[in-house]
Amino acid sequence: MKVYPILLLAVIIGISSCSSNSENEPTDEFPTFEINDRIIQSPEEALGEVEFIPLKIPEGTPIQFFGFDPNMAVSEDRIFLNTDPYMNPSIHEFDLEGNHIQSIARKGGGPNEYESIDKLGLNAEGNLMVVSRASLLEFDEKLDIQKRFNLRQVGSYFLIDFHPLDEKKWLVALRGTDPEEDGFFKNFAVFISDSLSYDFLDLKSYPASGSGEAGSLVPYEEGFLLNFGASDTIFYYSKGDIKPILSFNSGDRSMPHESRLQPEDKADEELERMIATQTYDFYFGNVEVAGETINTQVFGITPKPLSPSELEEMEEIPADFPVYELFFHPKKQQIKASKIVSGLGGMPTSDGEYFYRLLYTETWNSMLESKHLGEKHTQALQLASEQLADMEDPIVIRYKIKWD
Repeated sequence: MKVYPILLLAVIIGISSCSSNSENEPTDEFPTFEINDRIIQSPEEALGEVEFIPLKIPEGTPIQFFGFDPNMAVSEDRIFLNTDPYMNPSIHEFDLEGNHIQSIARKGGGPNEYESIDKLGLNAEGNLMVVSRASLLEFDEKLDIQKRFNLRQVGSYFLIDFHPLDEKKWLVALRGTDPEEDGFFKNFAVFISDSLSYDFLDLKSYPASGSGEAGSLVPYEEGFLLNFGASDTIFYYSKGDIKPILSFNSGDRSMPHESRLQPEDKADEELERMIATQTYDFYFGNVEVAGETINTQVFGITPKPLSPSELEEMEEIPADFPVYELFFHPKKQQIKASKIVSGLGGMPTSDGEYFYRLLYTETWNSMLESKHLGEKHTQALQLASEQLADMEDPIVIRYKIKWD
């Protein structure tokens, strides 16, 4: 099956939005990291602690793999997983050893049913929460829906990320917000469940934000990190205040400022061309934290331009496709880039201490054959694969990054 340019575009910009405007430009009060090929390390060099968790899925479990990016949420003792958000939107719960706890498949319009699985998260007690179309659902330990917030009553926005502030308030990232008078967009807000309202934060993105998800957020220290696609700055939000915490600079491969000011349709056209030409680095806008390590992803650094015919005839994503994870340690002011998973690899998630990635069968088999992670970790992956009930099942990699 060929990988057509429009599909690559969906992958690249489907997880992106836009950078902040001039009101949010970085200052000299926080570190700026240079992004170039000198920061690239092999997975063996970059990885510290690594564990592979084989998911032991009982026969008959309603889990299917259609190539969607997996949706995971990890609590202190559970992994919640969805691999098909629309056709078979089931939810699967495992312990941290990979043992299956329970699964549900309740697509429908009933009181204990849902339409889709658009985003998994956790409430303050560590129980599962799910964004399903225009609803925010709160589950109990038996995976029964206990609360349902109808987001259509708040506005015609898409909730794409969230984290509880307290029992009645959530910090959220939104897509589809209306432009401000200056043409920029506010995509972060506090959702107040009692009044079913949004209190928008004063952090703005560029007009091209309609190309994909508008923001990402994750707990960090006493507040949250905020990030969004094409931004070269990650922000810190705490107690109502927003400030830059770190920035990155791709030098002559930085995304042109005028490209960030384009309307959505023009930005889509340019990004589709850029997949082939790879003339600048494109920051996806995701953010995760494990310990003191901050993670995001970038398309570029080591460009591998493709001719139109190469792009048209591409049947699978090459292992060296230039998508890298960026890891920052602000206190040590250190940075490294690596491809923990070859190809596109999907997005990591975290529980605050570790990063997690789901490895589909084709991925972990490829990593075994190529010894992508080095001899030591490849042996551990081989042992994990031998614990699977079915060799078609996935494996979770749980890892930390090593620093000097």
